[in-house]
Amino acid sequence: MTKTLNFMKNRFTKASKWLACLAVLAFGLTACDEEAAVMGEQESATELSAEIPLKYPALDLMSGNPILPLFTADPDILYANGKYYIYPTATGPNASQFHAYSSTDLSNWVDEGIILDLANVSWASKDGWAPSVIARNGNYYFYYTAEKKVGVAVGSSPIGPFVDKGSALAAGVGPDPIDPMVFMDTDGQAWLYWGNTTLNIQRLNADMISFTGALGHNKPSNYFEAPYVIKRNSTYYLMYSVNDFSSDDYHVEYAISSNPMGPWTNKGRITSPIGSIKGPGHNAVIRKPGCTDEYYFIYHRRTSTNIHERQVAIDRMFFDGSGNIMPVNITTSGTVLSPGGTACITPNPIPNGNYAIRSRVNTTSGQGLYLDIAGCATGNADVRTWTRTTCPGQVWNVTYQGNGFYKIISEQPTHKSLDLDACTIERGGNIQVWDQFTNDCQQFKIEAVGSGYYRIMTKAGNNVLDIENGSQTPGADVRAWSWNGANPQQWRFEAP
Repeated sequence: MTKTLNFMKNRFTKASKWLACLAVLAFGLTACDEEAAVMGEQESATELSAEIPLKYPALDLMSGNPILPLFTADPDILYANGKYYIYPTATGPNASQFHAYSSTDLSNWVDEGIILDLANVSWASKDGWAPSVIARNGNYYFYYTAEKKVGVAVGSSPIGPFVDKGSALAAGVGPDPIDPMVFMDTDGQAWLYWGNTTLNIQRLNADMISFTGALGHNKPSNYFEAPYVIKRNSTYYLMYSVNDFSSDDYHVEYAISSNPMGPWTNKGRITSPIGSIKGPGHNAVIRKPGCTDEYYFIYHRRTSTNIHERQVAIDRMFFDGSGNIMPVNITTSGTVLSPGGTACITPNPIPNGNYAIRSRVNTTSGQGLYLDIAGCATGNADVRTWTRTTCPGQVWNVTYQGNGFYKIISEQPTHKSLDLDACTIERGGNIQVWDQFTNDCQQFKIEAVGSGYYRIMTKAGNNVLDIENGSQTPGADVRAWSWNGANPQQWRFEAP
């Protein structure tokens, strides 16, 4: 039976909150009244119209991390027939049952059930780990680890059922021949990468279930496990995990080469632990179909001290102007596909220059509300909304940094930078102006959402600039919040 995972998770959360509120109300307290009203509004927000209304809070459109409400790890991702599919390590008795999870938006996931059960595999019965899936020849090929060997099963759809070829495909070299990853080059040649400590690389035949050519072992510095390869322009990017998965500092690094077999040059870290989030590793990557540079980074992580309680998460991945993979910002909000359904994100949609930044929310009398430095302060200060004034605290210099992000600097004489307080990845982070630095707190992604409006997304947490409670009253606080598409999160860049 398939299950809509976010629906069940949200229903459970809402029910728990309602019960908690009822318990509080039984003692004559009213602290939950506002939250109960909010949940009532969210229950009714089952559909979003073409133009999302002012009513607020609106339905949260971000995926939320982790994205699957179960403990699992080692995800791969595939796009096929209008859907995204995630394939994690097996669950069930002795990690013997592989599932697939499907989504049309990277936010709401459906459990498609068991797609391969090791009970039906002749050469292994347990330890089903780290699958990798690819489409070719009208079939889907499901590579996986079982009992420290690599197998391959074939199916006619992304959710199988998959039938194993009858024997292990590879044992490889090294202590743990695990973590297979299949890569299709632009010339049609398929490759398999696998191995813990030792990296194995070999060409696949066109049948996708046998090898050809020599087995290679070129590996980059710090390589430990979980290889994952993409090609961008003419460069091969090999991502891999460093340290044992039990380490809090299990993380992803990457290396580049001009050849799919290497040699590889290490280029540094992609992920790092942050706060209570440990071990962000074993990743996969997907580029949105039809888009040039819109990449999503799928990985597992944990907050528990139990090393097996890992969960799957998704965040954006960016390249800088020199083709380097930028460190992935680990978030709790997750991500959302580019607005407008099939539209692709434009890296720098706003020309450099000075702007007044106006909210899509107006006052009750119809006046515009603008991004404003409280009290026209020249020092470090809070940012709020206000009606149009002559204060230079409402004029912002917007400059593209060449890495997918903008700096937004006040035209006050002190030229303070728009800033996310403490670089928080949590919702509700305060937006302020502060002394200029080069950190992620002061870098913002600007993305078109239609009708001449944009969302302004923090680099640190993937949250967007938002008017607290959607207030139409001048002086309302501006904060960072997960994207919900409502008017309080949409901004227009006007001549100052």
